[in-house]
Amino acid sequence: MKRIISAENPLVKTLRALSSEPGAVKRLGQVWLEGIHLVQAALDSGHHADPLVTTDDGLLQPEIAALVERAGSTNTVILHRALFSWISTVENGPQVGMLIDKPRGAKPKPGTAIVLDRIQDAGNVGTMLRTAAAAGCGAVYLLRGTAGAWTPKVLRAAMGAHFYLPIFEDAPWDQVANIVPRPIYATAAVADMALYDLSLDRPVTWVFGNEGQGISEHLMAKCSAMVCIPQAGAVESLNVASAAAVCLFEGVRQRKLVKA
Repeated sequence: MKRIISAENPLVKTLRALSSEPGAVKRLGQVWLEGIHLVQAALDSGHHADPLVTTDDGLLQPEIAALVERAGSTNTVILHRALFSWISTVENGPQVGMLIDKPRGAKPKPGTAIVLDRIQDAGNVGTMLRTAAAAGCGAVYLLRGTAGAWTPKVLRAAMGAHFYLPIFEDAPWDQVANIVPRPIYATAAVADMALYDLSLDRPVTWVFGNEGQGISEHLMAKCSAMVCIPQAGAVESLNVASAAAVCLFEGVRQRKLVKA
């Protein structure tokens, strides 16, 4: 195992950039995964550590020691504790992470697709990815202006969903609209159709828009219908991640009824 004690080390500079600079993932083509769960999910899905990073304190924890054994000692780097804290995005979290190449070449799977239109909150994006994976979606498309899928906050919120779900970033809407399942539904506070009136026993596409502005008019033009989620009048609208969960799992419910 290699030991690093200098902040000037190229690996440390790379990890610092990936953990703190919004455009670093796209610029470097690499992803920093921090925490036991994310590292386990990446290893389980066949990714190789390049390298796995921990500290002497981390090695004393059985779960981290097991990850080091899986990754291999030659693919493990030990950082000084202060250096790990400097690159970490998690306060008082487990001192382990893994550097991987940004996944490429994903292909859509059969199933419902979701499209995220300029959703900017990283927590919302990560939660929606996690929900999409849990609901068995076939693909997620993040249009330009949406928070980066492989940034630290999105990765943490998604809890490993990235490794079980085809994710496509910056795809032009005109191309996406031609390949996703139809019909294409978009959510709105006021609409002609209610969610529970839809037939969702087969794959569809859901479009969810910006937290403040909603879905752009350009996207609406290719949607089959605008759909509202019935709710009490005292509440203006649902959080976009909550709305996605309601819509996707109504589809799960209907498909289970058909199978039964």
